[in-house]
Amino acid sequence: MVFAASASVNAQSYVYQARQFAMKTMNSYGTWNPWSDWERSVVRITIDTGIDVIYIHTEMKQVYVITQDIGSYVDNYGGKQRAFSVVDQDGDKGTIRLRIEKNGNVQLYVEFSDIIWVYSGLIKLN
Repeated sequence: MVFAASASVNAQSYVYQARQFAMKTMNSYGTWNPWSDWERSVVRITIDTGIDVIYIHTEMKQVYVITQDIGSYVDNYGGKQRAFSVVDQDGDKGTIRLRIEKNGNVQLYVEFSDIIWVYSGLIKLN
């Protein structure tokens, strides 16, 4: 998990497979609804630092162009994170965060102004 913990100097492609998925949405009052229950997921995720693109291989293809590397940091729960500003295939701007929890669980958060989803239990395939 070198990618999440430190900046990558060499352009590489990282492939993960998620085991779980959850999401939350913004309600009409402008506050976040609770997280959904975890669902089983077998989604493949490719982070290609050579061309600055993140692919999430779901039924509806998700393509995110990295516009800025926000950097790495440790969050309030002790998780190590690496965040990117992205633009999706529809031109919407958001943030993607790769997070390693203290227990070693790897997660990928996709965040927009009105919805957030997370893939958890990522297993590195390459």
